[in-house]
Amino acid sequence: MASSAASAAKPHGYVTKGIHWLSILLIGYGYLKGLDSVHQLADPALFRFEVAFALALGLLFALRLFWTQKVGGATRLPKEAPKWEHFASRIVHYGLYGSVFTIVGTGLAIAYGYASPALGDLFINMMITLHEAALTALPLLIIAHICGALWHKFIRRDGVLESMTGKLPI
Repeated sequence: MASSAASAAKPHGYVTKGIHWLSILLIGYGYLKGLDSVHQLADPALFRFEVAFALALGLLFALRLFWTQKVGGATRLPKEAPKWEHFASRIVHYGLYGSVFTIVGTGLAIAYGYASPALGDLFINMMITLHEAALTALPLLIIAHICGALWHKFIRRDGVLESMTGKLPI
């Protein structure tokens, strides 16, 4: 099932790679720092940091989406790859974007709702539920993304993983 060198995936550019790996670092940091409770937002410094972090992550993903769709190219799957691979790739990538945008949007809504008690507990609880659902979905989508990359490295051998990593010794 190995692809020929002629159909090996074209490498992504430095900007695309940079945005990709910076996205991973920010998402990882976001999960590691986490919040134990929405009530921690009562700390003004933490509140400002959380809002700034959410805006930075959201802007990075908006830039990433624009860049991959309009400039750098969204996929390196060979055109002759099976339709199911193209479909799975689109589902996982759109799921990643959807999860991150949901996390950012609901996180900002939670912060706004917490700062504006007039919105009420129902609004904040709905946003927390959506936020937690997206926080649960994102790691599953990341695992699917990594599994897809490893599939292309070890089974398909078509250079898709290397298009983002370069020539790693694995």
